[in-house]
Amino acid sequence: MVIKRKVILIFLIISFFSFSQNQSNDSIQLKEVIVSITKLKDSLINTPFSISSKNYSNFQNYTQQFNLSEYIENIPGVFISNDHNYAQDSRISIRGFGSRANFGIRGIKLIVDGVPETTPDGQTQIDNLNLEIINKIEVIRGIGSSLYGNSSAGIIKIQTIGEINNNFAKISYASGSNQKNKKQVFFGLKNKKSSYSFLLSQTKSQGYRERSAFKNNNLNINLVSKIDKSSKLRFNFNYVNSPYAIDSGGLTIQEVNENRKQARERNIIYDTQESIDHYKLSFNYEKEINNKLSLSNYFFYSNRDFDGKIPVKNGGAIKLDRKYWGLGSNISFNNKIKTQIGFDLGNQNDNRKRYFNNDGEIGQLVLSQKEKFLNYGIYLVSSYNFNDITIHSGLRYDNNRISLNDSYLNDGNNSDRIDLKSTNPSLGINYKPNSLIRFFANISSGFETPTLNEYGSSPIGSGFNKSLKSQKSTNYEFGFSKRSLNNDLKIDIVYYNTFTKDEVLPYEDSQFPNQVFYNNAGKTKRKGLEFSGYYDFNNFFRINSSISVGEYLFDEFKKNEEDYSGNNIPGIPNNIFIFDVRYKGSSNLIVNLGLKKIGEMYANNSNSVKIDNYNLLNLKISQEILFKKIMLKPFLTFNNLLSINYYDNIRINAFGGRYYEPAPKTTIFGGIKIDF
Repeated sequence: MVIKRKVILIFLIISFFSFSQNQSNDSIQLKEVIVSITKLKDSLINTPFSISSKNYSNFQNYTQQFNLSEYIENIPGVFISNDHNYAQDSRISIRGFGSRANFGIRGIKLIVDGVPETTPDGQTQIDNLNLEIINKIEVIRGIGSSLYGNSSAGIIKIQTIGEINNNFAKISYASGSNQKNKKQVFFGLKNKKSSYSFLLSQTKSQGYRERSAFKNNNLNINLVSKIDKSSKLRFNFNYVNSPYAIDSGGLTIQEVNENRKQARERNIIYDTQESIDHYKLSFNYEKEINNKLSLSNYFFYSNRDFDGKIPVKNGGAIKLDRKYWGLGSNISFNNKIKTQIGFDLGNQNDNRKRYFNNDGEIGQLVLSQKEKFLNYGIYLVSSYNFNDITIHSGLRYDNNRISLNDSYLNDGNNSDRIDLKSTNPSLGINYKPNSLIRFFANISSGFETPTLNEYGSSPIGSGFNKSLKSQKSTNYEFGFSKRSLNNDLKIDIVYYNTFTKDEVLPYEDSQFPNQVFYNNAGKTKRKGLEFSGYYDFNNFFRINSSISVGEYLFDEFKKNEEDYSGNNIPGIPNNIFIFDVRYKGSSNLIVNLGLKKIGEMYANNSNSVKIDNYNLLNLKISQEILFKKIMLKPFLTFNNLLSINYYDNIRINAFGGRYYEPAPKTTIFGGIKIDF
């Protein structure tokens, strides 16, 4: 078995990280990492889940701030592709969940400042995410439906800059390869009770391939106000306008070998691209009723206008008006048994229209339907500590009502409704023999409904593809964590085993070329071993490492006359190895050299097309220079230093062999950030 053959490598690295560890001594108090992604705030070392928690206050000085992958790619179990096709968005998978996404993110829940960024039906677009103000990210790498409901086979919780201590102003400008550039202005104001911050940024690029340009304008306004000593209100407004993001399409291997920069001819003919206009308004209110009782509430409203063209004549021009809102409330009891009881309500309305795409010109209407996804969920989470043991349990019930109102009746009335209900428990136990070591185990269940887009991608035309089922999963985890007394060493090891029924997968049909449909696999299984850690050689050098070794297989899957049982699930590399060395000098010079090794994977269910492994070497350099009262922060990044040929994205089960979207070779990007 692949995993067994590679366990030795992981433990060799563990021994390397561990050679200088100190003896445990509970008498010394270490700074605890507090996480809230499990609903109940607690020290990370007390939680029985595989959680990664990272702070990005210093990281912002030398990152490009173009893709979320820059922030989370070194978290074990996480694989990101499609970073350079901004018409499709980054594809993020955690332990293989999310790999099916034709565009955007599927199956992974994204929470930003306590408010869902993921729509009720499980879609996430991140073109409106403000990377420039990310302060902290927490990731649950296992299934979390008992906490967050639908499409929670991994949770990413982002905390942006909120309360500030002083007035500030920051400006930056950066540019680089492929006419990529970024401009931003960020400033904050502070008075006695409130903090205000304003961000305005523009990001654009001509793209590596022909016809792959994009432009994104983003505005974010944030207010945090202390109403009194025990309550706080947070208001956030975000607006993004992306007038164009052009899709250069997938290529055959012959076309890649001829010219890896070319766009697919059919994409040129049909002028494939998208534009969006998106705004979101959200409120958070928190109140401490007393030292053992607290209340938290959120509300948000979002509107997204989307215009897109795909390389299809009939229905190849799309107009989507999406309105979605949600609210939630919970009450927490901080007694000997910590408990939180809460509910979430989400409502999504998609007004979808499709027209003929006449060689890039919008033609006759061929589909008009209103799709609605209503979700409500109630949950109970509790945690009990006794001696060195913590027991954590969760239980959540969700009801999802999906409806379609057909307004285009030329092909009959295809109005429909589906009700999907699910109850998901979780149970975990954590043993902490001292403040430096923990052992944990947990079991959890999860579910993921098809999205409105996936239900509506039906070979029969308009209406829902009612043959699609929700996929359901059961996950088992066992983990170990160790850190040294002076915190110069940290090791995390996790083994997981996940079983899924009715996995939703994309495919293309020869009768409907260039269109993506979805079906269910019978059963799949995922298992793997994850290692992550760091070691500080001294005050200047740190080594970080992240290793993911997994198997992602069809357990039982027959389609037509094909039997894919035992094959690898496409689009997921079995092995990911990330290793970087960071130098931070006394003059605030930071140099980061990173190696990323991505293992082989397959492009289709039959595993007849294999994508070779590849290695990427990246370099980041930044410096802080104090000039009078102004802080100058020049930075420079080199990606793919060795100019390796690899693929930015693989289009899973693409018809006609058009699996490949080539990635850039060596790119350079740099600029300066100025703090006043």
